[in-house]
Amino acid sequence: MKNSKIEILERALERQIKARKQAEKILEEKSLELYNTSEKLKVANTKLESLLDEKTSQLKGIFENINDAYIVVDIEGNVLKMNENAEELLGYTLNNNHLNINSLVYKEDYTYAINSFKQLLITGNFTNYNARILTKENQIKWVNINASVVYDNQKNAIAVQGIIRDVTHQREKRIILDMINNTVKSILGKENIYEIAWEISSSIANYLGTNDCVIYLVDHSTNTLEQIAAFDNKLNPKKEIANKIILPIGKGIVGSVAKSGNPEIINDTSIDNRYVLDDENRLSEITVPIISEGNVIGIIDAEHKNKNHFTPEHLITIQNIANLVALQLKSAINLRERKKAETQNKELLLTLEKNNEELQEYAHIVTHDLKSPLRSLYALTSWLKTDNIDSYNQTSLQYFNDIELTLEKMESLISDVLSYSSLEANQQIKDPVALDVLIKDIIQLLYVPENITIKTTKKLPILYGDKTLYQRLFQNLIENAIKFNDKPQGTIEIDVKEHKSFYKFSVKDNGIGIEKKHFTKIFKIFQSLKKAKDSTGIGLSVVKKIVDIYKGEIWVESQVNKGTTFYFTIKK
Repeated sequence: MKNSKIEILERALERQIKARKQAEKILEEKSLELYNTSEKLKVANTKLESLLDEKTSQLKGIFENINDAYIVVDIEGNVLKMNENAEELLGYTLNNNHLNINSLVYKEDYTYAINSFKQLLITGNFTNYNARILTKENQIKWVNINASVVYDNQKNAIAVQGIIRDVTHQREKRIILDMINNTVKSILGKENIYEIAWEISSSIANYLGTNDCVIYLVDHSTNTLEQIAAFDNKLNPKKEIANKIILPIGKGIVGSVAKSGNPEIINDTSIDNRYVLDDENRLSEITVPIISEGNVIGIIDAEHKNKNHFTPEHLITIQNIANLVALQLKSAINLRERKKAETQNKELLLTLEKNNEELQEYAHIVTHDLKSPLRSLYALTSWLKTDNIDSYNQTSLQYFNDIELTLEKMESLISDVLSYSSLEANQQIKDPVALDVLIKDIIQLLYVPENITIKTTKKLPILYGDKTLYQRLFQNLIENAIKFNDKPQGTIEIDVKEHKSFYKFSVKDNGIGIEKKHFTKIFKIFQSLKKAKDSTGIGLSVVKKIVDIYKGEIWVESQVNKGTTFYFTIKK
């Protein structure tokens, strides 16, 4: 081999050795870098694993300790996971149970729930979704749900998670408050006791979930309970209570509550011997008294076909309603009694009016029939005395005179009785009556002895009404003062004092006076304490009757042998 070729090979070998050393150096450096990177990655992985463990523990704690129920389901609705609160709410566990949310949905809400779940998968989330669910124990609960969709890294929906809150209690409270408010509003302004009772019955029946609710009214005068309103099933086509019953207080559960005033819940009426069968047998009953001013005025009574239907919450609610409606019901009862009394009064007034008309007619007939024989007797006595005047002695003639005076007095008495019985005010007559002029006319009409003076102390007012009645009022008082005045100089004074709504009149004399014990007696018919020869004892009775007609009052003040003052009022 030539030296030149050897040199070339040596140089090539040398280059290879150099290149290999350089490659080894690079490999050594890269290996070191890779080692360092590997060590850093180990540290990072350790930290990441620690962080993941920490986050997993935190999420697990949140999942288990959240106050509300938390559920994770797949897109088919199968429950994958739920916390203890969810298990407690639903009554299910996942240990040995396959659970699908479709089995939890309340039947009436099924379509609404399925459509909402489909919409959730489209929108990704929803808030404040409200629905009813059915627990393992077949309890119906209202829940509020906030849910969101879980996606994979390809943005595909793989599950749904939701927080479920039990709002049954809050919803029941709101329903109760709304029901109470609506009941009170429904009876506000109503005065008919049957309308009020029907509104109460309807509201309570709907709230209790029963078709049997009756309102009873307590009648303390007969010691009984009367059905006055009921819900639909107890009504006939005319909306009246079919087969209405009346219970004695103390009989049955209703009667017992009416007697004691204490509400009751009967969970099984079949074992309560007080139960009274109405239209059909029902196993639960709730009875609450309506109390006003310490007295039971009504009863709210509801029944249900199932045992143990009514709860303590139902009782509290109905008691609240009973307290709220008591005043309105009491007012309606009072109004009904007042209208009933007014109707009776109208009937009595009509009867009285008819009787008065018959009495007046009878009085006219009797007066005519009585006066006719009196006049005949007076004529016969007069003829007998005239024809035989020379045959009678002085005593016999005096007897004839006494008979004539008695007959005259009897005729006067009959006329006064007729006048008194027919005395009434025509309410249509409201003529102005000037009393000053009226008194002057009366004095002109009467026989006034010369020793008696009649005067008015001041100007008398103008009254409105029937002039004839006012004339008889003052004329009878003046005549009375004249008849019973025994003084040489008799005086009669007529006075008036004006008040805000009435006039107070007085007629004063200085006559014989009246003892105090007789002040009331003198206004009664036929009560003349010391009659004049022409007195019938009716004059003051007529005076009182006229004052009564004009809604006034009359009284007397007097001293024996010094005089008497009659006071009376007339409304303006």
